[in-house]
Amino acid sequence: MKRVIIFLLLGALIVGVVGCSPGGAGGIFGGYSISISSAIGGTVTSPGEGLFSYPGGTVVNLVAEPDRGYHFSGWTTNAGTIGDIYAATTTITVDNYYFVTAAFEEN
Repeated sequence: MKRVIIFLLLGALIVGVVGCSPGGAGGIFGGYSISISSAIGGTVTSPGEGLFSYPGGTVVNLVAEPDRGYHFSGWTTNAGTIGDIYAATTTITVDNYYFVTAAFEEN
């Protein structure tokens, strides 16, 4: 009987967490996700490439490094909170769901 009660309580907790809406405080657990990628010619070394989650208001360092024969040309994003879209090293303030892509051009 104790196991059944624990199982039901755990199930209710999971349903409650999954049912949270993004609301004013951010997504689940008060955070947002950023999808970070790079175009041909380089990589994003900080924080890396992929999907990352942060609490709302977090300032994240972005660093892009070009491959040999390329140079960094800018960040493509739907975010208005990037410090300098033309700087290979900059920051983004996480206050929504964003995508960010580092762009490179051949020398």
